[in-house]
Amino acid sequence: MVLRLLESVHGHLGILAAVALLHPAWLLRRGRPLSRGMRWSVGLTAAITSAAFALGLSIYEPYRDQVKRRLFAHARDAGWLFETKEHLAFAVIALTLGATVAAFAAPRDDRRLRRWAAGAYAAAALLCFVVVALGTYVASLRTFAEP
Repeated sequence: MVLRLLESVHGHLGILAAVALLHPAWLLRRGRPLSRGMRWSVGLTAAITSAAFALGLSIYEPYRDQVKRRLFAHARDAGWLFETKEHLAFAVIALTLGATVAAFAAPRDDRRLRRWAAGAYAAAALLCFVVVALGTYVASLRTFAEP
């Protein structure tokens, strides 16, 4: 019961992260220095994405023990999609944190680094939408994988 609730919160945070990642990608696309509002947006986006990732890590152990074997037994392809989702989620957090560091650390006159950060946020958003889609699909099969 608690695992299901945490999975739901994790999924909703993932959706929020996917949408939130688009905002700094849009704000930084021209390479302008970060204003106070942009700093908040970049920081909040990193926090939301990190929270979704951390919650996923925290529920991975019970998920692996209670669900993963039955998922593979019920729908092997879905099990491999879940494995793919895990790896893509790591790419999302790596791109997000790299883009966040680049956005905050870029010298005021270095538009190129902020443009790179915008591209990294856009790539993270795209991957995050894929992760959300895979997670939603696997979660829809989970009810069949339960005893």
